[in-house]
Amino acid sequence: MMNGRSGLIAALVQLILLFHVCLLAQSGGSSAGDAVALERQGRIEEAERAWLAITRRNPTDAEAFASLGVILSRERKYAEAAAAYRKAIALNPKLPGIQLNWGLAEFKLGHVDLAIQHLRTALAADPQNLQATTLLGLSYYGAKDFKNAIKYLELAAAADPDNEELHKTLAQSCLSAKDFPCARGEFEKLERLNPNSSAVHLLTAEALDGEGKTLEAIEEVKTALKLTPQEPNLNFVLGHLYWEAEKYDEAKTAFEAELVIEPKNAMAIAYLGDIALKREDNQRALALLQKAVALQDNIRLAFMDIGSILVDQEQYKEALSAFRQAVKLDPAETDAHFRLGKVYQVLGDSAAAQREFATVRELKQKHDQAIASKLANKSAN
Repeated sequence: MMNGRSGLIAALVQLILLFHVCLLAQSGGSSAGDAVALERQGRIEEAERAWLAITRRNPTDAEAFASLGVILSRERKYAEAAAAYRKAIALNPKLPGIQLNWGLAEFKLGHVDLAIQHLRTALAADPQNLQATTLLGLSYYGAKDFKNAIKYLELAAAADPDNEELHKTLAQSCLSAKDFPCARGEFEKLERLNPNSSAVHLLTAEALDGEGKTLEAIEEVKTALKLTPQEPNLNFVLGHLYWEAEKYDEAKTAFEAELVIEPKNAMAIAYLGDIALKREDNQRALALLQKAVALQDNIRLAFMDIGSILVDQEQYKEALSAFRQAVKLDPAETDAHFRLGKVYQVLGDSAAAQREFATVRELKQKHDQAIASKLANKSAN
């Protein structure tokens, strides 16, 4: 009886203590110890209320605001967490760890510029902090500042060499920065980590193509196709590489194979139309190109080819429409402006023709100046 009575009393004591902790969490009398206890028990919502009560009772307690921010982040309330961290730093700018946590919250919110600001401060305070280094690299990647992304992601990947996702992001940064040797180096590492990844072979092909090694890129895509023969877009990439290499028979076969997998792949249809045009089969080319732009209205190649066919058919007004669409899709390219000017000439609109030819001259001048500037910078370095 005594043992049973003792067990009952012990259970009642535990229940009373638990009730007391709950009351503390809901009242203004919560202490930091109570809040920590609730957090350790996994009672995160109650811990949030406890820390909130502490900050209301003592609005100058920087540590309490910092702890509130941590709890809110665990609940994925990142905007509220950022506000708590902001208050903590305002109260105590030297509070350790807050800049990193704040940077993470802003990163989760997609505010990469703010994340970079706080993560740089965190890394300056602790240069060996791998989490800050990784997050800073990812934030620069999100901000499309690929050179800085490479700088920090290289450090992160070196510290975690088996992290496939890190190497992928670093490789993508290298590709985007047009640093193709860097990209290929990362893809070689990825291939060692996962030799059966078609994605790695595809990305390696992109890097090789960027270096002008189109035939080697073709072999990489073929390897990817052997691994995943039904994957959408792989045949299209292979076809595009063959098209670049002016191997039009092979390109046609690859584009047709893509359409077996994805019958509405507008880009594959457009390139088949371009190949038909190159072979002077204008009727088939026009049908394919018009089908492509009906599926997807932003394929510049298709509009340029349609315009060319319509000029040959002396349908000049319709050709104007096609070339104007090509200009709209990429105003910086000279070819559509030039063809547009030629059509205006045929139609007797010399003023419009001269405007287009002037645009061509202006664009070429800008292009030449950009090249000269790059060469000057290389010489200076």
